[in-house]
Amino acid sequence: MEPVLILSVIFTFIIIISTIDHRYNLRRKKIDAALRMREMEMGLPPGTYSSTKVKSGKKRNTVDSSFTEWKQTSNRAELKKGIDDLQQRLANLETILNNRKAKPEGMQDKEWKE
Repeated sequence: MEPVLILSVIFTFIIIISTIDHRYNLRRKKIDAALRMREMEMGLPPGTYSSTKVKSGKKRNTVDSSFTEWKQTSNRAELKKGIDDLQQRLANLETILNNRKAKPEGMQDKEWKE
């Protein structure tokens, strides 16, 4: 009877340890995923600045060209042109809304055009 008790304690201990380890690994993966998502939202390659892994020394990683390509192609003039275009669209929308407000409520479109 004693060997059965010893084996049951050992197996219970192993199951508890493996469950704790699994939960820890799952939590670490969720944190890594959240950090990588935040970096990608900021426009950085994932894993650039934050990681839960312990770094042993300085390593020089090459940055993926797809992330630096956007920074090189976008310059101040293009951004200014895009802002001006958006402001023009906003002005057009405002004039459309003002025309709709000025239109009498009882008249239909055909009567308004005449």
